[in-house]
Amino acid sequence: MLKRKLLRDLWQNRTQFISIFLMAFLGLFVFAGIDAESTGIGVSTTQYYEETDLADNWVMGSSFSTDEVKKLEALDQVSVVDRKLVLDGKAKVGEGEGPTMEFNFMESMNCSLPYVKEGEPFDVDKDGVWIEELFAKTWNLKVGDYVRFEYEGIQFTEQIRGIIIHPEYIFYSLDSNSMMPNYGTYGYAYMSSKEYPIQEQLYYNYLVIRQTGEVETSAESLAFKELVKATLNRQNIVVLDRNQNGGIEAIASEQSQHAAMGIMFSAVFLLIAVMGIVTTMTRMTSNQRIQIGTLKALGFSKGRITWHYVSYGIVISALGSLAGTIIGYLYLPLLFLQSMTAYYILPQWTTQVSVKTYYAIALSILVSSIVSFLACRRELKDMPAITLKPAAPKNMKHSMLEKSRMWLSLNFSTQWNFRDVLRNKARSIMGIAGVAGCTMLLLCAFGCKDCVDKIVVWQYGELTTGQYKVVFGQQVSNLEKRQYNQEFKGQLVQEGSCEFKTDTLVKKGMITVLDDGNYLHYQNYEGDEIRLPQNGIAMSAKMAKVLGLEVGDFVEWHIVGEKNWERSRITSLYRTPTGQGITLPRAAYEALEYDFNPTSFYTNMTIPQYVRDSDDISGVISIDQLKHDLDDNMETMNLMIGILIIAAVLLGIIVLYNMGVLSFMEKTREVATLKVLGFSSGKIRRILRQQNNWITIIGIIAGLILGYQFLDIIMQTMSEDNDMPTVVYLASYIYAIIGTWLTSTGVNYMLSGKVKTICMVDALKGVE
Repeated sequence: MLKRKLLRDLWQNRTQFISIFLMAFLGLFVFAGIDAESTGIGVSTTQYYEETDLADNWVMGSSFSTDEVKKLEALDQVSVVDRKLVLDGKAKVGEGEGPTMEFNFMESMNCSLPYVKEGEPFDVDKDGVWIEELFAKTWNLKVGDYVRFEYEGIQFTEQIRGIIIHPEYIFYSLDSNSMMPNYGTYGYAYMSSKEYPIQEQLYYNYLVIRQTGEVETSAESLAFKELVKATLNRQNIVVLDRNQNGGIEAIASEQSQHAAMGIMFSAVFLLIAVMGIVTTMTRMTSNQRIQIGTLKALGFSKGRITWHYVSYGIVISALGSLAGTIIGYLYLPLLFLQSMTAYYILPQWTTQVSVKTYYAIALSILVSSIVSFLACRRELKDMPAITLKPAAPKNMKHSMLEKSRMWLSLNFSTQWNFRDVLRNKARSIMGIAGVAGCTMLLLCAFGCKDCVDKIVVWQYGELTTGQYKVVFGQQVSNLEKRQYNQEFKGQLVQEGSCEFKTDTLVKKGMITVLDDGNYLHYQNYEGDEIRLPQNGIAMSAKMAKVLGLEVGDFVEWHIVGEKNWERSRITSLYRTPTGQGITLPRAAYEALEYDFNPTSFYTNMTIPQYVRDSDDISGVISIDQLKHDLDDNMETMNLMIGILIIAAVLLGIIVLYNMGVLSFMEKTREVATLKVLGFSSGKIRRILRQQNNWITIIGIIAGLILGYQFLDIIMQTMSEDNDMPTVVYLASYIYAIIGTWLTSTGVNYMLSGKVKTICMVDALKGVE
């Protein structure tokens, strides 16, 4: 009997239960979908690292000897050590200067193996070259083709033996200032060191180390790095672990960010679902008070009746959660795939639900069950004789406003709505939460676009005002560099890798040294332009945060390839979206007894083709092209914005419609009374809309505040190398307000039309 009653009640209150179902559905749809995507990233990368036997550490230095390799291999913590030479050159394909190519000349390869997509496995005893896949596709290169390369004016030709991807290049960019990779316009290649064009000048600047065991903590990693330096008796080297590899760290941060987003978005929908269950079950049990008393009188135990009403929440939340999990797992990861494949290079992308999704389903059902129990226990605690009687009217106390003189000056509709809100606090709070959630998601959607737009303007309009970045080849003398700079009226810049050390952390970053000029600028947290200090160093705010440092603190640092460690005071902080590290003016850098050796210059003058083709120039980076790459990425961002907007509108419609139906059903008798007293349907509808307007305004205000905080949390979960400012323009606030208001007004207009459908006899007849 109770099963039939359950089905009948679900059907009779289908509007409210459908809204609860949809909230549970959306919550698990988002959580399970993002969990499957983020967990899949972890599974895909782990499989990739295992298949290619990814190294644990990379040592950057110069002229590593065979004896040094043997010293490291003698350590108990070390399994294998490979030497390689990494150089930047060009591939002579197509017309013009030729794209930049990073060469890896391998003496041996016992770990960090390339993943072969086509052709032969890599072998250091074979001649030829193994080319990166996206580069090969862009330039229509195939296995067996011959490619001409150039390094420092020396040209050599190799036959393509294989098309590969490599775990060390999951994400890589040509320039540290680039926010978006443009794969195919540059690439990397692996060759045996026997293919180096001038064998007499062959040297190795990298050691690739695979450890015998897993490194569990950062303290163990730091200890191993110090052991390597002590074993080699070198302080001018940099030892990097996996977390300091730009691509590996970036995709790991992306995985963490997606997981955090899944939890945050799902929490919003789950909260709304819980509030829906509270209001729905409270109203249902109140309306079924006499039925509950009858069931008690017929001999049904209190526990069985309680379980019957708790089962409403269990059934709806279970159905919604399971449906959301299945559909979210199947379809939501596909929406992320386009964006992820544009950034990261993996052999395959896997989706896999983790145990967290099962916990989320159980939590959703458990919370719904508890809320259902708490909502109906008041009607279940009385004796049958009491329950069979109608409930006594609520003993409402007059509020301070109702006792004041101001109350008398308010019109009837304001008084009526004010009292209705006080009598139905839970329903009103639910409405405010629904409106706030709608506004929050809309603001977050438009704010994401604002943040990307801000990055483009900030990076390539305010911080970098040069139109071209010209990168010098390694063989160019400083005199020739100054001549190029004078010819094109540029600003010389030296960029390099730098290592920072505190008592507990060692981090790799960038060092930038600026000559006189006005093409690179720096700003503080307030967006005001600052001058670089002549004493001490200027550090990026994100790097200072990672190291736990502030202005006035000292930090130890050294340039890769330099022996000496410097200890400098941080005298100012600046913000930059990429390339976290330190920046010094040339005078301050030379005061530390370093020679200024520029690696590039910025200019606004057009670079002619003969300069681009020159052996002195490694590459010319167009700022307009970098902007274009970011604009291309906005296509994926627009998809994500569209998803957020749809979710926001659905949330608003579902919650507001549910609240409106509950409100209307509870006020049917009062509305009928107003009609008897002579109020027209139009007047009554205006009274009902007034309360909706109050709730909408309060919800919008709360949603705007929460939306900014929500967006800021998302921006703070970016990788350590990126510093994304949280920006929301006025237009986005207006769009969020208008979108929420239209959603709320549309739902209320639809519901207020029910005033004409009230049956006066049923609404006004007494209790039978």
